[in-house]
Amino acid sequence: MGLFDKLLKGAVDAIDNAAAKNGNGPTGLKDLFNQAMDKKDEAINGSSSTTASSKPSTATTSSSSKRSNCAYTRPKYTTPQEVLDTASIPAKPSRKIEFEVFDGENAEIRVKVTFNLSGDFLETAGDVHYLASYLPTIDDDYDADYSDSNTPLFGVLDVDDEIIYNMSEKFDKGGVPENAMMFLPVNDMGPRARFKAKVENRGKIEYLYYCPLYDYMPDFKTCFTVSYTHNVVGTPLEKKLMAAVDEAVRTMKREVLEVEHRPFR
Repeated sequence: MGLFDKLLKGAVDAIDNAAAKNGNGPTGLKDLFNQAMDKKDEAINGSSSTTASSKPSTATTSSSSKRSNCAYTRPKYTTPQEVLDTASIPAKPSRKIEFEVFDGENAEIRVKVTFNLSGDFLETAGDVHYLASYLPTIDDDYDADYSDSNTPLFGVLDVDDEIIYNMSEKFDKGGVPENAMMFLPVNDMGPRARFKAKVENRGKIEYLYYCPLYDYMPDFKTCFTVSYTHNVVGTPLEKKLMAAVDEAVRTMKREVLEVEHRPFR
């Protein structure tokens, strides 16, 4: 509070005290002064004054609320009812999916990865090993660039997300990941599957398996995952989506295709 503000506050206090002694108080000047200081601080600093009245103005409260929402509230996604209802439709026959990765200290090992995925998922463009949207009522004649934040999404990717990466890193070091909605070590889904988990991440739910595909690059944490909105949790659709990931991991195979010999230079 600057010198002028202090002088003004002193005058307000003096007027209120004098009025009280003469039986004419309170005048309400303190509330007006505190509201004025609050608006001044908000205009200068973008925050409310700690001396604000116990009855702040409506404009101050509304402005503060809007800033808070913009800064901290994630978008809320909702899967439509017609999509939830597709849980009762039998899954389309699974199809074989394949892609390649390069392993080795100098990426000299070419590896093919294959797995089976429910035909309810159709491939979608994305910068990961494989990405597919849950589109059980659409045939193969569709836009491969289709994207909808409310549609369940299957993916195989090298994780760069902090939550899942840290879980995998902690597990690799013998620890037990925390703050997961569900976590379970896996020892009956092949040598690559380490654990499965369910986490809340970026406003959605993810059901995933940690399946490292690299023998020489431990920093690459590969996951088979499906993401969906909160209103899918506990529904028959969630079970259908989880079953698709279970099948993909259970049928996943890794085959070395070629090793390029690179003499030391």
